[in-house]
Amino acid sequence: MITSLWIGSYAKKEEPGIYKVNIDKDRETLTVTGRYAGASNPSFLAEADGFLYAACESMEGTAALFQINDDGLNLKGAADAGDMAPCHIYAEGASAWTANYGGSVTKYERHGTSIVKSAFSKREGSGPNQERQDASHVHSITPFPNGKHLLVCDLGSDALAVYEKTKLMVVKEVKTAPGSGPRMALFHPKLPVVYVMNELDSTVLVYKVGQDGDIIHLDTIAALPDGYNGKHTGADLQLGLNNRYLYASVRGWDGFAIFDIEAEGTLSQPRHVDGEGKTPRSFCVLPDAPYLIAAYQDSNNVALFKLEENGMPLFTGNEITITKPVCVILKGAD
Repeated sequence: MITSLWIGSYAKKEEPGIYKVNIDKDRETLTVTGRYAGASNPSFLAEADGFLYAACESMEGTAALFQINDDGLNLKGAADAGDMAPCHIYAEGASAWTANYGGSVTKYERHGTSIVKSAFSKREGSGPNQERQDASHVHSITPFPNGKHLLVCDLGSDALAVYEKTKLMVVKEVKTAPGSGPRMALFHPKLPVVYVMNELDSTVLVYKVGQDGDIIHLDTIAALPDGYNGKHTGADLQLGLNNRYLYASVRGWDGFAIFDIEAEGTLSQPRHVDGEGKTPRSFCVLPDAPYLIAAYQDSNNVALFKLEENGMPLFTGNEITITKPVCVILKGAD
């Protein structure tokens, strides 16, 4: 059985920055089957309605639009984000949104095979970490299950902002611990909870989710192993094995924390496993098979792990070389 992935990387516009990768689950192998240029630093990708959107993390800041066809990807255009360094993108239907590290959120509309900016929201704020929190730094956008709101992680101001999706109006805002730096959010598909990965203190937050964009803090759990005192930055979150486990990657330590998800969505204390590279910025867990695919930015490799029944990742011994891979998503996941 073959499953396909899109992998984004840091690359110049004229260089291949997006890769199509096939997973052969019978042989447990990874194979690059396509390489595509046209986007500058496509550090996050999203697929919707036959198109692939790329957040182009550069000083000028754009969102690029590719049409998916039998031959791979065709670049159709790009739209100005209105701010620097879009680092995350979410797409549904003919709309897309970028989280801009410069401190803003941008909405786009696709008209046929062209993309235009349709709304923009600038944020203000800062945090106690003078090096990383001098101003607002928006890092991700995640849709609420209610279909009406977006949860925006603002690393720079230690804030979780709830936006009305269409007009980009902030309707609620929740502060996280000073200096925590919220980076990524992940809603459980069946339970009314959302998990947040903090980058600066490498903790995972658990919130109860209400009907109208309300989130109530339930717990904070460290993702790092006891006794680890080195540099660290929390990176990504994914669910696996029928949503029974939550996985968190932490750079610097370069490993994974594995949390058991309890009956109401709260988390156990984590187990830990070392990774197979340096700087696991992004990873993907297959929804229909026990495999985890991790992108290691600073060792230029993408590694394949098999998930044991207890949730622990076991390296298969198979990996591929890609320069500065920073995003892994499932092809066809729109």
